[in-house]
Amino acid sequence: MKFGKKHALITGSGKRLGRSLAENLLKQGMNISAHFFQSQSEINELKQWAKDLGLGQVVPVQADLTDFEQVERLAEQVHDSLGPVDLLVNSASDFYPTPFGATTESEWDHLLNLNLKAPFFLTQKLSVHMSHGGNVIFISDVHASRPIQRFAPYCATKAGLLALTKSLAQELAPKIRVNSISPGTILPPEKATHEQIHRASERSLLKRVGTPQDLWNGLLFLCRNEYITGFDLIIDGGRALS
Repeated sequence: MKFGKKHALITGSGKRLGRSLAENLLKQGMNISAHFFQSQSEINELKQWAKDLGLGQVVPVQADLTDFEQVERLAEQVHDSLGPVDLLVNSASDFYPTPFGATTESEWDHLLNLNLKAPFFLTQKLSVHMSHGGNVIFISDVHASRPIQRFAPYCATKAGLLALTKSLAQELAPKIRVNSISPGTILPPEKATHEQIHRASERSLLKRVGTPQDLWNGLLFLCRNEYITGFDLIIDGGRALS
């Protein structure tokens, strides 16, 4: 995939990994539909940053991805503003403990709707208008295949993304490629202690946590190699082997 003035939608563009991916795609010359839920000020900063540097266009699009009607409306708004999407990066998700025995239905529904249902229906809606050579990338998690205690619903939703990657790669071939990325510890949670970060580093073979650049390198690889589809790229410093 060549970037140029093509159109990318990145969900969760306001903060953390979504924000980093948006910045890197803008540097490649792409125009960005920058989805956010509550990060209006951060998206405004991204838009001004791109304008100051003479980069691609940033169009803010707000939606609560746990609301099906807003997901449908988001897809229509994105298409109307910048035209067909060439690259869809499903990055937005939520992550918090839901101990077994105390998990509520609202917690289950929230994680399922945001982490799995929204990516599926955004892809379904937007892929209709994608041109040949379009790309869909799901951001999954190493815990999709190596679940951790107290996070069963989260791990299940991320495992669902791996299944969607393979299923939709078949559904959308040969016109559109579908892949996923499963990061390990990249950008530790803001409230993570030094001890927790050190422990995460020691669990990887490379003895460090990942950086947003590591994730970007993976996404760049999947975009540029046009003979890869239905593949999950694990970026975890070898943690899955440790």
